[in-house]
Amino acid sequence: DSSYAYKMGQICGKETRAMGSNWAFAPIVDLTLNWRNPAISTRAFGKDPDLVLEFAKEYFRGISESGLVCAMKHFPGDGVDERDPHVATSINSLSCDEWDATYGKVYRGMIDAGVQSLMTGHIMLPAYQKKYNPSIKDDEYLPATVSKEILTDLLRIQLGFNGLIVTDASHMIGLTGRGKRSELVPQAIMAG
Repeated sequence: DSSYAYKMGQICGKETRAMGSNWAFAPIVDLTLNWRNPAISTRAFGKDPDLVLEFAKEYFRGISESGLVCAMKHFPGDGVDERDPHVATSINSLSCDEWDATYGKVYRGMIDAGVQSLMTGHIMLPAYQKKYNPSIKDDEYLPATVSKEILTDLLRIQLGFNGLIVTDASHMIGLTGRGKRSELVPQAIMAG
């Protein structure tokens, strides 16, 4: 019942505003495509992209009544593999067509609904990185946080997102397992 997502958004908005904040790192728009995923299996609205989009829009509508800015997360989508980006780089292994029909549908719908910001996850999306960079080698795939192909080509250009992009915690091993944080943070900025 999406009315509960709306009410949850209302309550979260009131509580967040009461604490003096004006920005929520929500809603989570990941899909539980793999129930064994330790990061998302208990935090997502479900595995059906239509249901997740409906609930996320209602949550966004409810929380927006308090004047909060939302950051939907975790782009390009967690919940496919069994890795937790807190301790390893996660991989969204869907093809471009599969991604478009699932995560892409949800992100496009939330962008159309007016969500203001987005949190990128330390999640690789090899199919789209390969689409925009055909010469990339298997060992060169990057988490979305530092991937121009994912943040600029897919998110900004293909999906038309013009809001603020924020990274998930930059000390998570899903990112720092790829190199030095002091080098990765500037790479994230350069990626978009």
